[in-house]
Amino acid sequence: MLDFFNKIIAYLTATFGGNFLYLIVALTSAFSIMYFILIGYAVTRMDKRYFLRNRNIGAQKPNDDPKNSTPTTITKKYLIITSQIIKIPVGACLVLSGIVMLVIPGQGLLTIVIGLSLLPFPYKSRIERNLISRKSVRASLNWIRIKAKKEPFIFD
Repeated sequence: MLDFFNKIIAYLTATFGGNFLYLIVALTSAFSIMYFILIGYAVTRMDKRYFLRNRNIGAQKPNDDPKNSTPTTITKKYLIITSQIIKIPVGACLVLSGIVMLVIPGQGLLTIVIGLSLLPFPYKSRIERNLISRKSVRASLNWIRIKAKKEPFIFD
C-alpha cells in the first residue's frame, strides 16, 4: 500500500510540480477552515426551535397594508427579498456540497441540513426531520451550539 501512495505522489509531483501541490494543499486547508467557520455561524444563528413542527404558533403576521408603508418598511421588504434571492443559490450550493461530502471526507449530512434550511420548497420540513432523526446529526448540531454558548436545539 505504501508503494502505491509513493507512486501516486511521484506521478503528481512529476506532472504538476511540487509548488502546485503545495498550493492545492494550502487552498484545501483554507477552504476547510472557512467552511467550518461558516457552518458554525449558520448553526448558531438558527433559532433553537427551528426543528419543531409548530414553531410559528403565536407568530403575528406583518401588516401588509400599503397605506401604512413607510420608507423604512419598504426598505425592509427589499432587504428581505434580496436576502431570499441570495439564500437560494447558497442553499443549493450547500446541498450539492453536502452530497459530494457523503463520498469524500466532510460533514455531508450536516451541510445538507444547513443547505435545506435555506431553500424554500414543498416537503422541506419532512426531509429535514428525516435527516435530524439521526443521532449523529443532532449531536453535531448541538455540539456546535454548545461550543458557541448557545442553547441546544429543541427537537420533536
